[in-house]
Amino acid sequence: MSEKCCHSGHCHDEHCHNEHECCGCHHEEESKLDKILLAVAAVFVALSFIPTSDIISIIITVIAVLLSVYPIVFGFIKNIKHFRLGETELMLIAIIAASVLGEFREAALVAILYRVGEVLEEKAVEKSRKSIDAIAKIQQDFAHLIRSDGTTQKVPADSVAVGSLIKVLPYERFPIDGIVFDGNSNIDASAITGESMPIEVGKNSVVKSGMVNGQGTLTVKTTCEFKESTASRIVRMVEEAAEKKCKTQKLISRFAKIYTPVVVVSAFLIAVIGPVVTKEVSDWIYRALVFLVASCPCALVISVPLGFYSGLGAAAKNGILVKGTAFVEAVAKAKAVVFDKTGTLTTNSFEVDSINPIGDFTEKEVLVFAGAAEHFSSHPVAKSIKVLAPEIDEKYLSDFKEKAGYGSSVTLAGKRILCGSKRYLHSEGVNVSALHENEICVSIDGIAAGSIHLKSKIRDGAADMVDSLKTHGILHAVMLTGDNEISAKTVADECEIDEYHCNLLPEDKLTHLEEIKKKYGKVIYVGDGINDAPVLAAADAGVAMGNGTQAANEAGDIIVANDDLNRFAFAHRLFRKTHKTVCFNIIFSIGIKVLVLILGAFGYAPIWLAVFADVGVCLICIAVSSMLGFDKFRHKQS
Repeated sequence: MSEKCCHSGHCHDEHCHNEHECCGCHHEEESKLDKILLAVAAVFVALSFIPTSDIISIIITVIAVLLSVYPIVFGFIKNIKHFRLGETELMLIAIIAASVLGEFREAALVAILYRVGEVLEEKAVEKSRKSIDAIAKIQQDFAHLIRSDGTTQKVPADSVAVGSLIKVLPYERFPIDGIVFDGNSNIDASAITGESMPIEVGKNSVVKSGMVNGQGTLTVKTTCEFKESTASRIVRMVEEAAEKKCKTQKLISRFAKIYTPVVVVSAFLIAVIGPVVTKEVSDWIYRALVFLVASCPCALVISVPLGFYSGLGAAAKNGILVKGTAFVEAVAKAKAVVFDKTGTLTTNSFEVDSINPIGDFTEKEVLVFAGAAEHFSSHPVAKSIKVLAPEIDEKYLSDFKEKAGYGSSVTLAGKRILCGSKRYLHSEGVNVSALHENEICVSIDGIAAGSIHLKSKIRDGAADMVDSLKTHGILHAVMLTGDNEISAKTVADECEIDEYHCNLLPEDKLTHLEEIKKKYGKVIYVGDGINDAPVLAAADAGVAMGNGTQAANEAGDIIVANDDLNRFAFAHRLFRKTHKTVCFNIIFSIGIKVLVLILGAFGYAPIWLAVFADVGVCLICIAVSSMLGFDKFRHKQS
């Protein structure tokens, strides 16, 4: 159908507020008129089956043709102006030729079926893209700015400077990322992370734009500009993703451009050569019309991108953002996956694995000494030790010192305690010959007391995620880390990783990744999006774990919210299903078309079957693609 809009440049409808609204009003009115006329045309076709005189039957069917064909004529005029040849032109040629042959009922049926198909396609496409278009609604374009005199002013969100204080009222969306300066509330983060459970926030809590405030009023200090806030980046990414085509989409687009002229020429040859051979003119022209209508590439051109749109929409609804359909295809075809360790398979925290006292010291004493030395430290290692160490009254502690990268020291009841690396204790004059490497070493008054072995805390669901990937097509799982052999092996064994490499520099990771790509073809790399940028960029699909941080946004092709590894496993299954759906659409569309083309050329297919080969097949493919929108991530129950 032709695009409808008012072109006068002025709007005289008092209910329309601007030209765009006016165009929308006229478009909606004309769309309703089209549907009414289409319904009337269908009624006239039905009346044509009632026995009556030939002249009345012809008049009825001619009216039906005219009522149903006029939008197709407008579409034809528009395409000709832009030098385009597509299914609209093929349909119009078929309708005109059928009318010239006196087959007015056939001509009306072709026009009506095609128009009904267009209406249904439009509704199906609109529905399938709602999940993508709805993402834009997570942006709030205004903010309640707190001015220097304490009053509040409603201003455009893009005018708020970094570091400003804004007020977020109950049940409003956060317009800009920030830190809670004052107030307490529960927030709904589902639009950003996919999580449905409310989150409690208070002073110093980090909040993201797009999240919805609960019952409490919050004062938030902004940490970025509106255009760089989480919601804005998400909207921008999803819009760009819908525009970026993968190889399959590009191939289908190129195929359609070549295919349409070829079938027009083929139909012409059937119409010309057949009558020359058999002397049956009308029969061969009818066959050519069937061939022409059946050959329309609409089913391929619409259903293939629609399959990818549905997959992108389902991913976005579940906290998985993709920068283009090319990466959906890459994940679906990948046979190997490579993981970073720290921040990906493990959290950034540690847990005590074992306590190793030496001499006459006990495990409890080593833990007490370590807890005292780390009492004032906020380092992740210190936090993991303090979880197990008994509480110590700060009045007994004095002279705390912390040496970055080495360790800390404190005086406890007059005794000097050191806690840190073996090198640190050695530099302080402690005999460390009995202590272990790669452990947290402890001494009291210059005497080594023992060591504590820490291990990285493996992220919940890591093993389940790897198992799911292997169940659904991944042949080989690899871990690349700069950590030591013992730590790397522990994580690899627990997560059932097939191969691991440790003590790596960033350039070493790139070298290993290239080797894996040579062996397995397409490779997915999963990292934290902060220090893995070179490897993320080098992989066929780089997956950044994180809450849409700026670093992850720049480095990753796919961003998984909430650091949830099982959500990545869900994305992998969804993208494989998406790719299979697209492949089904291609094979099914081409298969039906080839069958009807052959039947049409040999005179065994009526023209309505040719319409079904295009419109009917397209609707079936749309229905199959739309099923992807129902896929929803669910946490595995323990």
